[in-house]
Amino acid sequence: MFDANQWRALEVTERVASIFSLLGTTFIFVTFVLSPSFRKPINRLVFYASWGNTLCNVATLISLAGIHAGQNSHLCQFQGFVIQVTLPADAMWNMVMAFNVYLTVFRKYNAAQLRTLEWRYMLACYGIPSISAIAYLFINTPTRGRIYGPATLWCWVTPQWDFLRVALVYGPVWVFILITFTIYTFAGREIFKKRQQLRSFNTSRPSNEPIATNNPFTSYKTTEVHVTTELANVSQNNSSQASLKLDPNEAAASHHGYDQYTVIIETAPMGPLAPTFDKIPESEVAQHMYRRYNNAAMEANTAAWAYTKCALLFFVSLLITWVPASINRVYSLVHPGAVSFPFNYAAGLVLPLMGFWNTVIYVVTSWAACQALFAGRAPIRTPLPPSVRRFLGLESGARISLQDSFATEARKRRSFGGESTEGLAE
Repeated sequence: MFDANQWRALEVTERVASIFSLLGTTFIFVTFVLSPSFRKPINRLVFYASWGNTLCNVATLISLAGIHAGQNSHLCQFQGFVIQVTLPADAMWNMVMAFNVYLTVFRKYNAAQLRTLEWRYMLACYGIPSISAIAYLFINTPTRGRIYGPATLWCWVTPQWDFLRVALVYGPVWVFILITFTIYTFAGREIFKKRQQLRSFNTSRPSNEPIATNNPFTSYKTTEVHVTTELANVSQNNSSQASLKLDPNEAAASHHGYDQYTVIIETAPMGPLAPTFDKIPESEVAQHMYRRYNNAAMEANTAAWAYTKCALLFFVSLLITWVPASINRVYSLVHPGAVSFPFNYAAGLVLPLMGFWNTVIYVVTSWAACQALFAGRAPIRTPLPPSVRRFLGLESGARISLQDSFATEARKRRSFGGESTEGLAE
């Protein structure tokens, strides 16, 4: 099939790619456990997906050793079982991340509501692939033999059972990818639509419809501005009222994320007992209104850019992972018995890198937390004993972070009319 140098190249490539992924998943585990700054909803799912990535990399590190041990060996059967579970699970986790984006953008879910779904995601992403993976261990026919066995790159579904790879792995994976891309497309249209509405405020009169922009990768609403105007009777004395209040519906839905807020600008005749601000010129009220819309437009741009980066990363990572492997599978179906070294080499390179790509997404969505971590300003919370924390140098970092958190809270509590305009971050 292949010469000795080609086999050696395959083995080295698989193991080197696996090491890169294991380093990445180690970074995810350590930062997620030690620092709450990394525990955004999207990162929680990446954290759970990394469990499967780690197991997959254990199997890919075994590489050709499982084949050399023999089809009936425990090592070969273990390797095939792990790969059968973790390959489709990674694509399912990507679809689940997209589903969270859908819930955030269209159903207005907050971080607390998304957390209640995580156990169901775990059950689906790891439980469903495990059904076929366990069943394969017990299937052994006289004509085709056992399902797990030599599969060129490692022990997996043998060529005699090749149709099972397409039916229960590659076919479902491409369905998951199609669903993922569809969700990101519709979510992106919605986000950029809201962004365009806020940008057009400067050239048009604001409507009474609230304009909200969500960052689906942080799962709290960044800005909601609601402007209401009423014309006063010119024959009466006019006064201006500017009020800021929390939206009670949204406040009840979320106790931890950023509360949404509504800005109401009114011009109306005031009775003698009505609360007023002392002689606030209407021009200043208008300036406050425009400043809020400008801030909303800037946050809309930020949310749109964050969405674009993350969606593009998901798109690229899925294509890089599954296109070469799918081409190799189609080639083997079109040419039964033929084996292509370039296609197998490409598949052996990209499939073990699933954990690496999830790490890239994790870092991009947590870039501010990564910068704080490397600068020694990230908050550290760990159940380790005090002596261990001091040995690892975590105590001083925690004190610095506490000081920074107070400074951050002071900056966040900007007020207008004596009331806070921002809630505390999750």
